[in-house]
Amino acid sequence: MILAACLLGVVLGLLAGGRWRSIWCKRFRVWPLLFLSLFCEWLLASVRVQTFLVRFDQPQLLRALLAVLQYGLVSVFLARNWRKPGLLAVLAGSLLNGLVIVANGGRMPVGSAISRFGAEALDKLSQVPHYFAAGGQEPLLFFADLIPFAGYMISVGDILIALGLFLLGLYLPFRLVRPTQTLAKP
Repeated sequence: MILAACLLGVVLGLLAGGRWRSIWCKRFRVWPLLFLSLFCEWLLASVRVQTFLVRFDQPQLLRALLAVLQYGLVSVFLARNWRKPGLLAVLAGSLLNGLVIVANGGRMPVGSAISRFGAEALDKLSQVPHYFAAGGQEPLLFFADLIPFAGYMISVGDILIALGLFLLGLYLPFRLVRPTQTLAKP
Protein backbone atom coordinates (compact mmCIF):
# COMPACT_ATOMS: atom_id res chain seq x y z
CA MET A 1 0.00 0.00 0.00
CA ILE A 2 2.76 2.43 0.93
CA LEU A 3 4.79 1.86 -2.24
CA ALA A 4 1.61 2.00 -4.33
CA ALA A 5 0.80 5.44 -2.86
CA CYS A 6 4.20 6.79 -3.93
CA LEU A 7 3.91 5.26 -7.40
CA LEU A 8 0.41 6.70 -7.80
CA GLY A 9 1.76 10.13 -6.88
CA VAL A 10 4.55 9.81 -9.46
CA VAL A 11 2.12 8.68 -12.18
CA LEU A 12 -0.25 11.57 -11.41
CA GLY A 13 2.69 13.97 -11.37
CA LEU A 14 3.79 12.73 -14.79
CA LEU A 15 0.24 12.99 -16.14
CA ALA A 16 0.04 16.57 -14.81
CA GLY A 17 3.01 17.60 -16.94
CA GLY A 18 5.97 16.46 -14.90
CA ARG A 19 8.99 14.87 -16.55
CA TRP A 20 10.53 11.48 -15.90
CA ARG A 21 14.01 13.02 -16.01
CA SER A 22 13.19 15.40 -13.15
CA ILE A 23 12.71 12.46 -10.78
CA TRP A 24 16.38 11.53 -11.03
CA CYS A 25 17.57 15.11 -10.50
CA LYS A 26 16.19 15.46 -6.98
CA ARG A 27 18.75 15.62 -4.20
CA PHE A 28 18.26 14.16 -0.75
CA ARG A 29 20.53 14.81 2.19
CA VAL A 30 22.15 11.91 4.09
CA TRP A 31 20.51 9.36 1.76
CA PRO A 32 22.79 6.48 2.84
CA LEU A 33 20.93 6.52 6.18
CA LEU A 34 17.77 5.47 4.36
CA PHE A 35 19.51 2.37 2.99
CA LEU A 36 20.99 1.53 6.40
CA SER A 37 17.48 1.80 7.84
CA LEU A 38 16.13 -0.55 5.16
CA PHE A 39 18.92 -3.00 6.00
CA CYS A 40 17.83 -2.91 9.67
CA GLU A 41 14.24 -3.55 8.53
CA TRP A 42 15.43 -6.53 6.53
CA LEU A 43 17.26 -7.86 9.60
CA LEU A 44 14.12 -7.49 11.73
CA ALA A 45 12.05 -9.34 9.11
CA SER A 46 14.57 -12.15 8.65
CA VAL A 47 13.67 -15.55 10.08
CA ARG A 48 17.38 -16.41 10.24
CA VAL A 49 18.12 -13.34 12.34
CA GLN A 50 15.18 -14.20 14.61
CA THR A 51 16.58 -17.73 15.03
CA PHE A 52 19.95 -16.21 15.89
CA LEU A 53 18.50 -13.71 18.40
CA VAL A 54 16.60 -16.44 20.27
CA ARG A 55 19.96 -17.83 21.41
CA PHE A 56 20.47 -14.80 23.65
CA ASP A 57 18.94 -14.16 27.08
CA GLN A 58 17.00 -11.07 25.97
CA PRO A 59 16.00 -11.50 22.30
CA GLN A 60 13.16 -8.96 22.63
CA LEU A 61 15.59 -6.35 23.94
CA LEU A 62 17.94 -6.96 21.02
CA ARG A 63 15.03 -6.67 18.57
CA ALA A 64 13.93 -3.44 20.26
CA LEU A 65 17.47 -2.02 20.00
CA LEU A 66 17.61 -2.92 16.32
CA ALA A 67 14.21 -1.23 15.83
CA VAL A 68 15.50 1.88 17.64
CA LEU A 69 18.47 1.94 15.27
CA GLN A 70 16.22 1.46 12.23
CA TYR A 71 13.76 4.19 13.17
CA GLY A 72 16.53 6.48 14.38
CA LEU A 73 18.27 6.26 11.01
CA VAL A 74 15.12 6.86 8.99
CA SER A 75 14.08 9.71 11.31
CA VAL A 76 17.39 11.51 10.82
CA PHE A 77 17.05 11.07 7.04
CA LEU A 78 13.49 12.41 7.06
CA ALA A 79 14.30 15.27 9.44
CA ARG A 80 17.21 16.39 7.26
CA ASN A 81 14.92 16.38 4.20
CA TRP A 82 11.80 17.80 5.86
CA ARG A 83 11.34 20.52 3.25
CA LYS A 84 10.50 18.00 0.55
CA PRO A 85 6.71 17.72 0.18
CA GLY A 86 5.20 14.94 2.25
CA LEU A 87 8.27 14.00 4.25
CA LEU A 88 6.98 15.55 7.49
CA ALA A 89 3.94 13.24 7.24
CA VAL A 90 6.28 10.30 6.56
CA LEU A 91 8.34 11.31 9.61
CA ALA A 92 5.24 11.49 11.82
CA GLY A 93 4.00 8.11 10.60
CA SER A 94 7.43 6.54 11.04
CA LEU A 95 7.68 7.85 14.59
CA LEU A 96 4.24 6.43 15.44
CA ASN A 97 5.15 3.03 13.99
CA GLY A 98 8.56 3.13 15.63
CA LEU A 99 7.10 3.90 19.06
CA VAL A 100 4.70 0.97 19.02
CA ILE A 101 7.33 -1.41 17.61
CA VAL A 102 9.98 -0.46 20.18
CA ALA A 103 7.42 -0.60 23.01
CA ASN A 104 6.56 -4.16 21.93
CA GLY A 105 10.06 -5.57 21.79
CA GLY A 106 10.81 -4.82 18.16
CA ARG A 107 7.58 -6.29 16.76
CA MET A 108 4.36 -4.72 15.48
CA PRO A 109 1.14 -5.96 17.10
CA VAL A 110 -1.64 -6.85 14.68
CA GLY A 111 -5.28 -6.50 15.75
CA SER A 112 -7.86 -9.25 15.84
CA ALA A 113 -9.50 -7.90 12.68
CA ILE A 114 -6.91 -9.90 10.75
CA SER A 115 -9.22 -12.88 11.21
CA ARG A 116 -11.43 -11.29 8.50
CA PHE A 117 -8.83 -12.42 6.00
CA GLY A 118 -9.14 -16.07 7.02
CA ALA A 119 -7.02 -18.72 8.69
CA GLU A 120 -4.24 -18.30 6.12
CA ALA A 121 -3.65 -14.73 7.26
CA LEU A 122 -3.35 -15.84 10.89
CA ASP A 123 -0.97 -18.62 9.84
CA LYS A 124 1.21 -16.18 7.88
CA LEU A 125 1.23 -13.83 10.85
CA SER A 126 2.73 -16.52 13.06
CA GLN A 127 5.50 -17.13 10.51
CA VAL A 128 6.88 -13.60 10.29
CA PRO A 129 9.14 -12.51 13.14
CA HIS A 130 8.39 -8.78 13.09
CA TYR A 131 4.61 -9.06 13.65
CA PHE A 132 2.48 -10.78 16.27
CA ALA A 133 -1.20 -11.20 17.07
CA ALA A 134 -2.20 -8.64 19.67
CA GLY A 135 -3.93 -9.91 22.77
CA GLY A 136 -5.35 -6.52 23.72
CA GLN A 137 -2.95 -5.49 26.49
CA GLU A 138 0.08 -4.44 24.44
CA PRO A 139 1.63 -1.01 25.01
CA LEU A 140 0.52 1.68 22.54
CA LEU A 141 -1.89 -0.77 20.91
CA PHE A 142 -3.91 2.10 19.41
CA PHE A 143 -0.94 2.77 17.07
CA ALA A 144 -0.67 -0.89 15.99
CA ASP A 145 -1.88 -2.49 12.76
CA LEU A 146 -5.58 -2.44 13.61
CA ILE A 147 -7.22 -1.26 10.37
CA PRO A 148 -8.12 -3.83 7.71
CA PHE A 149 -7.44 -2.38 4.26
CA ALA A 150 -7.26 -4.12 0.88
CA GLY A 151 -6.16 -7.46 2.28
CA TYR A 152 -3.67 -5.96 4.73
CA MET A 153 -3.67 -4.64 8.26
CA ILE A 154 -2.47 -1.06 8.51
CA SER A 155 -1.85 1.47 11.26
CA VAL A 156 -2.39 5.20 11.64
CA GLY A 157 1.34 5.55 11.03
CA ASP A 158 1.04 3.62 7.76
CA ILE A 159 -1.70 6.01 6.61
CA LEU A 160 0.52 9.04 7.34
CA ILE A 161 3.46 7.41 5.57
CA ALA A 162 1.34 6.58 2.52
CA LEU A 163 -0.07 10.11 2.38
CA GLY A 164 3.39 11.63 2.68
CA LEU A 165 4.86 9.38 -0.01
CA PHE A 166 1.93 10.17 -2.30
CA LEU A 167 2.72 13.89 -1.92
CA LEU A 168 6.42 13.21 -2.48
CA GLY A 169 5.55 11.21 -5.59
CA LEU A 170 3.53 14.14 -6.94
CA TYR A 171 6.51 16.45 -6.37
CA LEU A 172 9.26 14.28 -7.86
CA PRO A 173 8.43 14.63 -11.60
CA PHE A 174 8.47 18.41 -11.54
CA ARG A 175 11.54 20.45 -12.32
CA LEU A 176 12.87 22.36 -9.39
CA VAL A 177 13.82 25.94 -10.21
CA ARG A 178 16.24 27.36 -7.72
CA PRO A 179 16.58 31.14 -7.55
CA THR A 180 19.97 32.43 -8.60
CA GLN A 181 21.84 34.73 -6.31
CA THR A 182 22.98 38.01 -7.80
CA LEU A 183 25.79 40.09 -6.48
CA ALA A 184 24.88 43.59 -5.37
CA LYS A 185 26.51 46.34 -7.42
CA PRO A 186 28.56 48.85 -5.42
